[in-house]
Amino acid sequence: MNAVNNSDERIRGERIRGERDEYDRYDDLKVYVTSVDASDITSRLNGYFTLDGERIRFQGIAFGRIGGHNIHVKISKRAEAMLKRMGYDPEHVLVAVQMKMIEGDITIEGHDTKE
Repeated sequence: MNAVNNSDERIRGERIRGERDEYDRYDDLKVYVTSVDASDITSRLNGYFTLDGERIRFQGIAFGRIGGHNIHVKISKRAEAMLKRMGYDPEHVLVAVQMKMIEGDITIEGHDTKE
């Protein structure tokens, strides 16, 4: 039983490292938050990210109380199509954007923050 658990943990660890490597390939991805509308539990966000010289706007919601930090980001269908034409998987790009936001690797622009 213990050997099976160790094997499962090793496989899971390798999968997580592989997924992290996939998202780390977006080295030139920069995330900018332009406005935040904060409440007690959630915050609505607007901003954009740049990738390969293209600027793509997003909307998002951030949760910070229940279950730890979590962010969900949405882009338009047009932006999804543009990312595909650029050779990117839009889902992977959005996860990379969300990871950068959770890690605090962002630039906050403007002063349009409401609390």
